[in-house]
Amino acid sequence: MSQTTELRETVTLQTVTQDISLSPRIAIIYTGGTIGMTQTDKGLAPSGNMAQRLSQLLSQQPDGIKNQLTSFDLFTLEPLIDSSNAQPEHWFQLAAMIWRYRDQYQGFILLHGTDTLAYTASALSFLTQGLGKPVIVTGSQYPLEFENSDAPNNVIASLVYAQNNQIQETLVAFGGHLLRANRSSKISTYSHQGFATPNLEALGHWRDDLFSLDGSRLLPAVVTDSNLYLSLSQAAQQHQAQVCVLKLHPGLSADLLAPLLRAPVQAVVLETFGSGNAPDQNQNLMALLKAANDSGIVIVNRSQCPNGPVSQSYATGSALSECGVISAVDMTCEAAFTKLHCLLQAGLQGDELKQAFKRNHCGEFSV
Repeated sequence: MSQTTELRETVTLQTVTQDISLSPRIAIIYTGGTIGMTQTDKGLAPSGNMAQRLSQLLSQQPDGIKNQLTSFDLFTLEPLIDSSNAQPEHWFQLAAMIWRYRDQYQGFILLHGTDTLAYTASALSFLTQGLGKPVIVTGSQYPLEFENSDAPNNVIASLVYAQNNQIQETLVAFGGHLLRANRSSKISTYSHQGFATPNLEALGHWRDDLFSLDGSRLLPAVVTDSNLYLSLSQAAQQHQAQVCVLKLHPGLSADLLAPLLRAPVQAVVLETFGSGNAPDQNQNLMALLKAANDSGIVIVNRSQCPNGPVSQSYATGSALSECGVISAVDMTCEAAFTKLHCLLQAGLQGDELKQAFKRNHCGEFSV
């Protein structure tokens, strides 16, 4: 799929789970991914007909679960994609769709492939600030109809949590855990517990027909009629922020990095050692980072370790500060990457971009 591919939506289903007089309360947006794949001659591939498949799934549930569900509309996006093909432009398209239907639904569910789910979920956390509604992102490690698939439990939990008006942020529902979207990362290619928030406890849990939520740890409600980033959704279709991720490793030379630290790159997530350390004795590398910063490229220091923040308290970390590199604290790579994208699309540059990045917008790092 090219970077100019546009997702198109079609309403394919209105299902009422209890009373036919109920109006739809939840919007489910199906983008593709493993959850909806079926077996083909060439292997698993995205498949449609999700309306009938979800209806069959819900009809098979015990009363204890059915009684906690409500009606929903299903939007199927065209073309369906494997999430490995998801692009930043799709984040803006999905956010624009959610804002467009904001007043029609109590909550939103996004069915998404797992490979880049954490990127999309993180981006939506920034792009839907002030929505005032729950946005639940989910998927599965195995297709819906596979034996012992994790898909049914993830879909059902999402339907339950998407009704909860205590939730006014973007969350990931996966493998029995409700997670803050912009703190989530994929940690397994096969386990039902495929996602985790390394530096934040889960906000809720579920098992069978019991669904818990720690409301005291949710973000406070901030409802607005506009969004700083959403206004640029159309511009995102035409030009895209240029952000890259660079991972330090022993022996990395400045010559190798030099082509990646110049225009058109606008910002860099630099994944460093330990608590934010880099080889400060490599003077050529340090000079390259400083030159990139001086040219207007914003460089963010994020540890390669999943747990713990960047401190830059070691000499090898403070050397990065002297080069103008700023800390990502304990943000995930996905959150740092998508946050930079959103801020750049909002037109921020240089010191203004740095100051905005340092602000905790929607719980993306620990205070």
